Amino acid sequence: MSYLGHESEDVEFKEGLGQLDKGIMGLTAMLNRCNHGTVYFGVRDDGVVIGTQVGKDTVEKIRNRISTLVEPQVIPDIDILNTEDGLEYLRVTVSGYSSAYSYNGRYYIRNVTSNVLMSPELLTRMLMSKGPDLSKEIPSPVKELTFSSFVSYLESKNIHVHDHRRFLENHGLINRSGEFNITAYLMSDQNNVPLQLVLFEGIDKGVFSSRTDFGRRSMLVSVRNMLDHVLSLQSTRVIINAGERKETPLFDMDAFREAWINACVHNDWRAMVPPSVFIYDDRLEIQSYGRIPFMLSLEEFYSGKSMPVNKTLFDLFILADYSEQSGHGIRTIVDRYGKEAIVMGDNIITVTIPFAFTPSWVLSREKGDGRADLINESDRAVLDFVKTRPYAKISQISEGVGLSYPTVSKIISKLKREGMLANDGTTRVNEWRVL
Repeated sequence: MSYLGHESEDVEFKEGLGQLDKGIMGLTAMLNRCNHGTVYFGVRDDGVVIGTQVGKDTVEKIRNRISTLVEPQVIPDIDILNTEDGLEYLRVTVSGYSSAYSYNGRYYIRNVTSNVLMSPELLTRMLMSKGPDLSKEIPSPVKELTFSSFVSYLESKNIHVHDHRRFLENHGLINRSGEFNITAYLMSDQNNVPLQLVLFEGIDKGVFSSRTDFGRRSMLVSVRNMLDHVLSLQSTRVIINAGERKETPLFDMDAFREAWINACVHNDWRAMVPPSVFIYDDRLEIQSYGRIPFMLSLEEFYSGKSMPVNKTLFDLFILADYSEQSGHGIRTIVDRYGKEAIVMGDNIITVTIPFAFTPSWVLSREKGDGRADLINESDRAVLDFVKTRPYAKISQISEGVGLSYPTVSKIISKLKREGMLANDGTTRVNEWRVL
């Protein structure tokens, strides 16, 4: 006796070809859920192979029936299999990535081992979330784009772009009409979308403190600048107990990095509403817009299964060494802070990263220390110098203000940490911006 296991979201058993139409309906339901599916004919519900009659035209009959009942068209793989004791049975496998597949004009979705007729609302949600990379076809709001910062960043990663137009076409930045698309706009020098870090006093939005915009330039540069700034906020508490030294970071920077990159890559850019970072006295919050992909269950999402919302943008972030295909980002957040760190509303996803202790800027505020007290003569000299020489190297700043290289490096780190200075350049060329 041959046994094939259990039915699942992508496997279904039918006892014979008398159930061919129901099997085809199951294939469309599995396509709509998983983008692939397999139906065995000649197998009982419990997975035991009982065999079925296979004639010389059986395979052609199945192909024709699938062609008649399924829209859009799929090409099945049909195999005639044999058990050790000579029983014949059939395996029909399909795969496809269209928005939705119908069986005889109706749409079904696989729910564990059942095929459920989709409601109009469910079908609409699936079409919106499962459809093609829509940002790839929507034209850029600015027709003439340049990509000097984007190309410079890639070259800093040893990715050299010789033919700009062909490179942009090959990486999905030009739509079928030959126009730049939204993804191209996000990568361009003309990108005017803000990526803001907003600081509040307290644990809610009652008291606004400051707002810093890291956007309005090529997104690869903007994302990196946000990461650099948040890293400058990092601090470590050291406790020595019984001769043992314990170091505790204010927050997990790896978790923030993954949350921020995910927010930018998987944001619903069709609405052009950007993600943001909010800082409170006790936590960081990263907020993005949209939903997880329709076909992705919550369990799969939390386990780290990757299913990009903006495939073209996702591929560019991988090219720039920001993201990985493994989907380990969500696992990093969940492993460190639990599933409760990720809250999904109707159209907003919020990741919360709590602080391990009270940050220094909160303690300074509670003591009545003003931000102006943090600026001394050396700090002001550095700020004044880079205002007029935004492309200066640290060695040039050091020579210009009469301070040592290490001292200038520390001042720059301090000014970036306090939100007074940003570097919008690349790893090779500085572009200082006084905030």
